[in-house]
Amino acid sequence: NGKQEIQRSASISGEPHVDHDAIRQFLDTLQWPLCYFDLESFMTAIPPFDGTSPYQQLPFQFSVHNQQAPGEELEHHEFLMEHLSEPRALFMEALQKIVPTTGSIVAYNAPFEKGVLKRCAKAFPKYQSWVDSVLPRFVDLLVPFRSFHFYHPDQHGSASIKAVLPLLTDTSYDGLEIAEGAAAMVAFPKMVSHDITDTERDAIRDNLLKYCAQDTTAMVDLVDALSLLTS
Repeated sequence: NGKQEIQRSASISGEPHVDHDAIRQFLDTLQWPLCYFDLESFMTAIPPFDGTSPYQQLPFQFSVHNQQAPGEELEHHEFLMEHLSEPRALFMEALQKIVPTTGSIVAYNAPFEKGVLKRCAKAFPKYQSWVDSVLPRFVDLLVPFRSFHFYHPDQHGSASIKAVLPLLTDTSYDGLEIAEGAAAMVAFPKMVSHDITDTERDAIRDNLLKYCAQDTTAMVDLVDALSLLTS
């Protein structure tokens, strides 16, 4: 099919495939100011709080980079639960305060973030109207890569942010102690447990904050890189 042909041709030539028109059309859907948003969650077999279910994704952390206009300075906001208690209300309260009231909310694989917000609003109805107002504003940055608008043979078929970031920018996830969501999911319960030292706890906290911030910084860099491709 079409996507396989792009992958085959790029693999043979060693050169990236770039659909400038499709990328430009995607970028045109972005409405400023932009809010780059990523969250981390954990899940357990036994529901940890009232009203939760087995293996339910419970958010414990977010990173947001707000940018008012192209080229303007980024405003970074972050949230991280530091004790094992019901996180969703605190998470939603903090997030609601810093997401702009207008503009696009950019996420990578946005259905995940949107699904978590929907379930939080269902559990805490006071946030329902706010969630209803922000969901239509989400733009999924995965789309131009999943759709092969850009494809580099070194992606090896993957459209993950970790696969495309070093191919379009000078940054990557190399060197991070926590470099994937699964590792963050394991690290959070350990951080809030009573079985580690304060030094270990501080190290996990720092690594979680670095990882989540890297996710939103990566999205900023990818949007800038896509814009350069079509300029």
